[in-house]
Amino acid sequence: MHNLFLKTLYDKRSFILGWVLGMAFIGYLMTIFFPAFHQDNGLDQLVKSLPPAFKGLVGNLDNLKEMSTYLGSQLFDVRMPIFLSVLTILLAVGLSVSEEDKGQLRTLIALPLSRTRILLTKWVVIVFICLFATLATIVGIEIGLLTIHETLDIMVLIRLGGMMLLLAVALATAIFGIGMATGKRGLTTAVGVLITVGSFLVTTFAPSVDWLKDYEKFSFLHYFPAPDIAKGTIDPVNVVVYGAITIIFLVIAVLFFRRRDVR
Repeated sequence: MHNLFLKTLYDKRSFILGWVLGMAFIGYLMTIFFPAFHQDNGLDQLVKSLPPAFKGLVGNLDNLKEMSTYLGSQLFDVRMPIFLSVLTILLAVGLSVSEEDKGQLRTLIALPLSRTRILLTKWVVIVFICLFATLATIVGIEIGLLTIHETLDIMVLIRLGGMMLLLAVALATAIFGIGMATGKRGLTTAVGVLITVGSFLVTTFAPSVDWLKDYEKFSFLHYFPAPDIAKGTIDPVNVVVYGAITIIFLVIAVLFFRRRDVR
């Protein structure tokens, strides 16, 4: 209890270990699948048989020809957002309203620590866990590259990993901020699911469904165009958007948490 940051990390040790191993395995698994995607033309026939609205789940087949764009389109653009959504919801809810429901948050407030310090320390823990998950994914990819005797410019992984981290922190901060500001578990979980599932659906189907295109800018995933990032393009606007979302929800959490009653 002498160091809230280290104590929180210690309490989450099983959670961290599980997600680190899981993200590393996903990165490894998708990487070693590259030869099958690269050589097998059966995927072309599969895509041609899909309804237009579902082709966004596979993406542009040209992206499967190179390792960098393959990882961008098949790992970071499709699967990583799904797993990140689960990670951020569990993490943000667990460090906010779940601890309040268990009475742990009230115990922390009784210590000689300001509410702002408690909240910011928990947020820093969230950032570190998201960083661990990102690094684990990159390590899994590197191991996969060694397994299939492929090479990849490390800057590709740095760009993809960096934007993945920004996305994860923005998602987690939004959910965490709502939880700390309101203390309502049902509302926090509902908003988290709405943000993550809604973003995935809108971004996936917007290219094929005309009326969804006007709403795509409200999707968190709209600002993480992984295939373009893999090709070397990072739009500064996307970085600013994720940074702004993080700061706004963090400020809201601090302002409301300092004044509300904790159950």
